[in-house]
Amino acid sequence: MIITTRRLGLIAAAAIVFAACGSSDNDSATDATPAATDAPAATSAADDGHDGTADGHDGTAADGDDMAGGDAMALPEFASGFSLALTSDADGGVVTDNEVTIEVEATGYELSCSQTGKEVNDQAGHYHLLLDNSLVDMRCVNSTSVSMQNVAPGEHTIAVVPALNNHAEVMDNMAAISFDYEPTSPLAEIGDQETAGDPTITIVSPQPGETVTGDFDLVFEIENFELSCDLYGKPGLLGIGHLHVNLDTTDGPMMGMSSLLGMGCDNTFTVSTEGLAPGSTHTLIARLADNGHAPLMNAAPASVEVTIG
Repeated sequence: MIITTRRLGLIAAAAIVFAACGSSDNDSATDATPAATDAPAATSAADDGHDGTADGHDGTAADGDDMAGGDAMALPEFASGFSLALTSDADGGVVTDNEVTIEVEATGYELSCSQTGKEVNDQAGHYHLLLDNSLVDMRCVNSTSVSMQNVAPGEHTIAVVPALNNHAEVMDNMAAISFDYEPTSPLAEIGDQETAGDPTITIVSPQPGETVTGDFDLVFEIENFELSCDLYGKPGLLGIGHLHVNLDTTDGPMMGMSSLLGMGCDNTFTVSTEGLAPGSTHTLIARLADNGHAPLMNAAPASVEVTIG
């Protein structure tokens, strides 16, 4: 394994862009290219060529701050101590499998998903995982993998960026690898999905006003929309994507990402009450999003208020 802590020039300017390669509604998604670029590193999402991305997809990105360089979240002094080492057998080689496994080691902070989207501190954070300059996911595990679903053969990059609990990134401490993807058995490309109507998401558990403790499940009912982990960060498609869960608000820089608890591709999302005061009330907000993490304009968010026990 080769440890690399170099920065990739093309992705240094805008590593995390929640509207990257996606659309804000199903109408826009029809113009998205269904396969990822085979360039070594994609251009930033602000100018990647997907129709509507730069101008806010009929108001989605424009409703918040410009996610490719608007109100960037300031870093506290301690953030410079958050660093990552990225290792992978794939680095500099040829990948014939349909996923790339990586190992991530954090120095100067603890990887903790239970504190993501909550108060910033100098002890905990997570990292943002990117494929060809597109955000795949936010993670807090040492060993993980990236699916090559809907990715064209050729040269690609994977990067990890240290992130504080509010998702502010420590770009100077990004680590990255590059590899040549030449699959022995290519995955069948996933395309647009037919739907019977507009997508909907409903929270069925917990019930409004319910008292929750420890880790609990937020359970959804989703119609006219398919969930896919393998398509995180890939170009937008009709009728398929994932969901985002926020704590109390979706306002603020980068469409309220500072309160983002995480992303999900299942009908159940585990929420931690760590860091939330007993007796306090909080609102959990769930939104459907396209592959590029842009919330769908034609799907109303769902919310539920709970009390911390």
